[in-house]
Amino acid sequence: MKWVLTFALLFPVFWKFTTAENTLSENNFTFKVEAPVQYQVIQREDQNYGWVDVQVSTPETPLSEIQLEHRLVLNGKNRSWEKLSGEWKNQNLLSRLTVPAGGWYGLEIREAGNPDNRSQVVQFGVGEVFVVAGQSNSGNYGELKQSTKTGLVSAFDFDNKKWQLAIDPQPGAGGRGGSIMPLLGDALSKKLNLPIGIIAYGQGGTSVREWLPQGSRFPNPPTVENKVRKIKDGEWESLGKIYPGFIERMKAYGKNGFRAVIWHQGESDANQKDPTRTLSGPLYKKYLTQLIERTREETGWPVPWFVAQATYHVPGDESDPNIRAAQASLWKNGVALEGPDTDQLKGKLRERDGQGVHFSGPGLEAHADAWFEKVSPWLAQKRNITKYKFSFGAIADCQYCAGPNRGSRHYASSAGKLKECVAELNKHDLEFVIHLGDFIDRDYSSFDKVLPIYQSLQMPAYHALGNHDFEVADELKGKVVERMGMESKYYEFSVEDWRFIVLDGNDVSFHAYPKNSLKYKDAERYYRENKIRSPRWNGAVGSEQVAWLRKILQKAEKQKEKVAVFCHFPVYPADPHNLWNAGEIISLLEKFSCVKAYINGHNHKGKYGQKDGIHYLTLKGMVETEDNAYSIISVAENCLDLKGYGREKDLTFNFKE
Repeated sequence: MKWVLTFALLFPVFWKFTTAENTLSENNFTFKVEAPVQYQVIQREDQNYGWVDVQVSTPETPLSEIQLEHRLVLNGKNRSWEKLSGEWKNQNLLSRLTVPAGGWYGLEIREAGNPDNRSQVVQFGVGEVFVVAGQSNSGNYGELKQSTKTGLVSAFDFDNKKWQLAIDPQPGAGGRGGSIMPLLGDALSKKLNLPIGIIAYGQGGTSVREWLPQGSRFPNPPTVENKVRKIKDGEWESLGKIYPGFIERMKAYGKNGFRAVIWHQGESDANQKDPTRTLSGPLYKKYLTQLIERTREETGWPVPWFVAQATYHVPGDESDPNIRAAQASLWKNGVALEGPDTDQLKGKLRERDGQGVHFSGPGLEAHADAWFEKVSPWLAQKRNITKYKFSFGAIADCQYCAGPNRGSRHYASSAGKLKECVAELNKHDLEFVIHLGDFIDRDYSSFDKVLPIYQSLQMPAYHALGNHDFEVADELKGKVVERMGMESKYYEFSVEDWRFIVLDGNDVSFHAYPKNSLKYKDAERYYRENKIRSPRWNGAVGSEQVAWLRKILQKAEKQKEKVAVFCHFPVYPADPHNLWNAGEIISLLEKFSCVKAYINGHNHKGKYGQKDGIHYLTLKGMVETEDNAYSIISVAENCLDLKGYGREKDLTFNFKE
């Protein structure tokens, strides 16, 4: 996972928005857990675990010389202490843990070998997080204040940089009264047996026009004009006073940092006393769609939105058919998910004995129940959407040797990183693991260090050949394939209805053969006659192997199998690292609809592209980091889900219909 880079990019935001709240005095501890923070809820993945970014700091000794350990406590039971791997940045250790959904967990850090040097204990959870927005009935305007009864509902206080148990009024939302958030959170927590996080931002009395980004135009103003301005007759624009705070909260914890937006708004657009301030149904639909699409664009992921039907004012003014139809149209068009119809919550469920627009105590309970009835089944359905057939591990460019580091390449530490990787992969039910070339950097003896580690995998372990695997003495080049335990330089195998093809990109190359050999001279001729401009340390797939590849693809297509191709060298997008005959390989692959992915190493920075329904992924090099880089790829009927470790980032490859 590209988590170190992602975390580094998000660090200023993360630091600004999250500071640990702890009842223990920080002065009593050698280390301070900066992240996660007290009562923080991390959004779980669909596979029922969460990626927990950990940041540890200390004002004392140089941290790069200290080995830290961590342990988690759940329900009073201590887990064993484990090594905390990560990367040091300015007296801070940045790490990432995979933690099963649940909580509250207690996280504690200590120095290995010196248990008196430790951190405070921080409570956090992995569960479901929701952004709750709209106008007053999404905020703190209820008649009776509420609080979490389970103790497992937490609210993000954006302004004061902390999380806290959900006790009304909820931070971030307008009003000083009660809300549905502790009630809805408790109901979901009981159903899921998980912590629930709330990011509240309801703004009382607001039109959808006021939620639009600055400069958004519309023909008529809302009833309250302090967040809009007139351009000319018949033309107004939003001042953007609400949107920045909204999008900042949505982006605070990164891509997929929460489950969905819960949107309850519409009253200030419906049936206004001055009819010129009422918004038409088509315009309401247009502006809310614009808002939803803009948030998805800025967050960089398709944020799910639940939209309620909400237009109730007071007895006698109980609904606006035009706004209700607009809200419902968003569900029907797939722009949003169906929220509850809260116009039906009347009488004693409203404040002031049924005379007000806000909810009474019983009304808040009914409102929360209505949301629970919409959100809970969707969560259950979503958990069952992705059924994985099997999973496999993928590693690129371990590139071990005993030599000194060069720039960002940490050659000697690759053995330790590979050992850590193998230990993690052995915890998972994987069909196989493949290393995508450059297992060593140089020297035949380097195999002696890392092959035993790789061979300790508890599932089939494959290799693709890289150029550095042949950086050995000429007389030893012919022994490399056998030393790596490979029966052939290129081969194929199948798992269920998938066929995996492993190519040899060194087939035509300068590095795989002795300089006085015919194969070396063939490479010189190929390079010259084809006017290759790509570096000499790349290679090509030879004509005999291309013919073999074509036959395998024909067979897979006939048998209605899906195909993933592995190779050390990339072919797409354009890059100096690509195979000399990348175009030929791409052209061949595109002739077969069965080909879904081409996965490689070689370019340590990593890269991704999609062309004609085929996903091309370059995995990041394990050698090119102080931390680690590898992945687990899960295979579903319609996609591949990559879960990255270290600096490899998560990706989903959806297959073309």
